[in-house]
Amino acid sequence: MNNLKRKRNQVDDSDDEELSFGRQILPVANLPDTFDGIPSDGMEYLFTVRRDARLLPHVARVPNPYQAKNPIIPPRSLETTHPSLPSPEWRSLFEIRFRNLRKNIAQPTDSTASSSKLRIPDLKNRSAWWDFLAGKPESVWNPPKKPKALKQKKFGRGMRAFNDDVGLIYNVASTHEGDIVSQPAEGLLPRMALHLLMYFTYWINQHLTKDRQPPFPRLTRAHLQWVFTLLTRVDDYISADDMNLLRNLTRTCIALLKVIIYAGEDNADDQAACWMIISVVIGIWGQRDLWMDAEEMLKSIR
Repeated sequence: MNNLKRKRNQVDDSDDEELSFGRQILPVANLPDTFDGIPSDGMEYLFTVRRDARLLPHVARVPNPYQAKNPIIPPRSLETTHPSLPSPEWRSLFEIRFRNLRKNIAQPTDSTASSSKLRIPDLKNRSAWWDFLAGKPESVWNPPKKPKALKQKKFGRGMRAFNDDVGLIYNVASTHEGDIVSQPAEGLLPRMALHLLMYFTYWINQHLTKDRQPPFPRLTRAHLQWVFTLLTRVDDYISADDMNLLRNLTRTCIALLKVIIYAGEDNADDQAACWMIISVVIGIWGQRDLWMDAEEMLKSIR
């Protein structure tokens, strides 16, 4: 019984001991931590030793004599100074007006009499969408399917209450080159915007590729109008994958802008359209680092 009490007392005492300094065997003076006098006996000396030991680090590290010094790279400034870039005042005003445009588009309006309500291609059919944007008839991008034989019911006839056809309000206009190109209108479905922007990124890349597969029609200003209108349908807060999609679109427009500038023709409107798309993505979704990509593109043009 006495052995059990002795073991229990040893366990209880071990909880109060300081693990870092071991078991206290010798007597230690009970002095305040501010004691700075000369120890008069061994107990006071042990107190000063244990007090100073608590202030020492538990782990010490010596400098590595073979460690190579990393070069100090100055942080890259986000401020751009190229004279051909849009001015900060223009960017701020353009961002305000674009936000107001999105608010106006979000309000429901009646379709005009000049608009046509036609079916649109399947969202996953990229080639059909290109034909649709090129103003081709519905028989091209939505060829009629073979009719299926319907079984007549024996009792009565059914009545359809809803129209299953998906419609989109769009306008058809002629470009300065004489091509008929579909133009976006207010009835554009928001869920289609990002998917179609992904298509436009692909089409612009194909336009910039020299060995693109024919037949591939050329891009027109109306296509850039589509991109601009699609951006008005994208929400302020999007996922990381969708943000990466917009960044790829912006870099593609920067590459397209470089080609347009190199052409040296009367294409000020095309340059302005590219700058508007670039400014929208950078300003609305806060991708300011892309201004540096645009600045580097301008510096590469000599």
